[in-house]
Amino acid sequence: MRLYLSDRDGKRLLSQMDTYGITKSVLLIADFGPALGEPPLSIEEVHLHHAAVTAASGGRLAFFAGFDPSRGRTALDIVKRWTAVPGCEGVKLYPPCGFELDDERLLPLWRHCNDNSIPVLTHSGPSLPGLGSAQRYPHSLEEVVRRFPDLRVALAHGMVWDLEGTVRLLLAHPANLYADISSFHQLSSPELELMLEGCTKVPDQVLFGSDAPLFDFSGNLGAKIEEMHDRLTPAQQTGLFELNARRFLYGTNA
Repeated sequence: MRLYLSDRDGKRLLSQMDTYGITKSVLLIADFGPALGEPPLSIEEVHLHHAAVTAASGGRLAFFAGFDPSRGRTALDIVKRWTAVPGCEGVKLYPPCGFELDDERLLPLWRHCNDNSIPVLTHSGPSLPGLGSAQRYPHSLEEVVRRFPDLRVALAHGMVWDLEGTVRLLLAHPANLYADISSFHQLSSPELELMLEGCTKVPDQVLFGSDAPLFDFSGNLGAKIEEMHDRLTPAQQTGLFELNARRFLYGTNA
């Protein structure tokens, strides 16, 4: 774990991006402190470090601020401050830490992101042993979108852990919801083919995602990426690998 997650200055990631033709990556801050115990760095120091690595990348890296509602007002203050800084382009949520997406404590965050066109990526699906799991997904997310119709929300791992359910959800909310394919490397070739077939049903709402460095490009991520290139048309590749991410990140200004 320490080997794969130790990339303090991002140079290994940037090198692997060069190898696989990846122009830009988004670093996600998961605020695990309240649920798993605070790490040696404070949550503010974690954001400072991500900002420094992003700034040094020459525009090739961006990051999402981490948010856990149990921090109270401090959590929203962190999001407001950091999403105003160049390089911080959204917010990351990890509900298994102990909250639902329609948790009342998240209402100020949703309102802020809705009103300021800030994208949000939320974990979906199974999590670490010892953490919780979303009990009312996807209904909790649909309630959020109903209350905040200008939100853009992406479901991490959505196209992998619950393909049919995620496709139904995206079809119901084409203006608001996206899902990524992170953890795709765990799929067999037949499973990958089914996932890509699902992607064709929501071609404007699916994003590439790797879950690196937890799953490293030097493993079988590269081979699976090549397999996807072989199975997708040029237009489908453009949507999955670029255009949809631009729309999710920047909305109508993509």
